[in-house]
Amino acid sequence: MSALSLFVLLGVNSIKAALKPPVLTTYVEIDGVDYGPFDNIEGIDKFAQDGFPLAAKASFETVRLSREFVTSPSLYLWAKNQTSRKFGPKDIHLITENEEGYVVSRKVLQLCQPLSWSVESSNPSLGGFNEAVDLAVQKVSTF
Repeated sequence: MSALSLFVLLGVNSIKAALKPPVLTTYVEIDGVDYGPFDNIEGIDKFAQDGFPLAAKASFETVRLSREFVTSPSLYLWAKNQTSRKFGPKDIHLITENEEGYVVSRKVLQLCQPLSWSVESSNPSLGGFNEAVDLAVQKVSTF
């Protein structure tokens, strides 16, 4: 009797693999400064394969970078300084690594300008903060 026949005889009609999804961490780097890992990156899917916004006639799309607990240099402070000092658009590098520390993806958010930013206390006893930065991004390149 084959294994498949045995499963059918026992009433087992599906086998579920116990595979866990890979743990990936995305780090943000601007002008050689590592701003640490970010939990959530929203808006990358608004860009076509050629890197330009999907929306017709859009010159940029909004990408949101957020994280729950800030222990690295604050992206909030970078955004605030970038806007107040009237610096031009910057390229932002997103480097995604697997559990072993190998780089599995590199993206560059080209010609970015901060639109808004927020930071709030997450647990005052631990000194952590939540932060989110919305960026106007003109193009996304993948390497």
